[in-house]
Amino acid sequence: MGWWRKKKSERPDEKQKLVQENGKVLLEKLIQYCNGQSNPIKTFSASQILRATDNFSPNNALFRSRSSSYHGYRGMLEDRLVLVKKWVAEFSSRSGKTCCDIAISSMVSGHKNFLKLLGCCLEFPYPVLVYEYAESIICRPKNGPQNLFDVKLPWNMRMKIAKEVADALTYLHTAFSKSIIHKDMIPCKIFLDEKGTAKLSEFDNSVLIPEREKFVEDIVEGTVGYLDHNYMNTGKVTENTDVYGFGAFMLTLLTAMNPSLVVKLYKDSPTKLVEDGRFVEIIDPTVLESCKEQELLQMHAFLILSLRCIGYGGEVPKMIEVAKELKRMLVQAKTKSH
Repeated sequence: MGWWRKKKSERPDEKQKLVQENGKVLLEKLIQYCNGQSNPIKTFSASQILRATDNFSPNNALFRSRSSSYHGYRGMLEDRLVLVKKWVAEFSSRSGKTCCDIAISSMVSGHKNFLKLLGCCLEFPYPVLVYEYAESIICRPKNGPQNLFDVKLPWNMRMKIAKEVADALTYLHTAFSKSIIHKDMIPCKIFLDEKGTAKLSEFDNSVLIPEREKFVEDIVEGTVGYLDHNYMNTGKVTENTDVYGFGAFMLTLLTAMNPSLVVKLYKDSPTKLVEDGRFVEIIDPTVLESCKEQELLQMHAFLILSLRCIGYGGEVPKMIEVAKELKRMLVQAKTKSH
């Protein structure tokens, strides 16, 4: 029926032990990240989670992570559709990372561009997270390579997603006394709700930069193509770590390819595509099918901004500057469409 149910007759205190162990780690992360502020987090029982997902039925499986360390499930809990994230990999540090995810999610759940955390369950070996329901923007299949994109995204929708994710990252960088660096800005972290609003998620790899500090050192982890080269070479995490990842994410929105493939295809420099007027070569063909001339100009500006974020074309902008520029582009696009 479920991990703890199988063990219940043999070790009747196992469930309570897990609650105590996971609760201790979660409390430590809440203190570390929330500066002692109260962020009430609702807890669900294991039986509620099992009923909601039909015992984590394959029929309710939505995706699994690239590392196969967690699975996502659709569920019905308290008469509402939810997204349930269950960690499955046996990593000694996983409980800490999961609780980091819970702590930061609890801090940002009031912002419209983050996947809203509804609660968690501490009665499994690793905490199970329960979110508002939303769909991933890409397909994360159980087997085989990752495919981009899971849903058809017209150009105006891709611009909107970029702007809303930029708002979310700006919030992480500026809203708290310690800047939060997401550190893993890849497309599968982005979801869309039923209204088409972009939601950033998954903070298990995130770190804090203390007040008056510019960086922290951390282990190098992430996805090739989205990793800031300075972070890869030095282990130093800065705000630019997210700016680079976001610029790479913009390239993916534009091309539907991993950014490293774009660079590999155009070894001299991706900026050559802009200078030579050949940037249409890398644009996702599905958005070119019904593309208007005005939209091509937007894509051109979008590409230039993404390249600035990853270090081509002058000083790397702050995330707040990127968000403002994307907002300006969207407003301009709406004005010219009327």
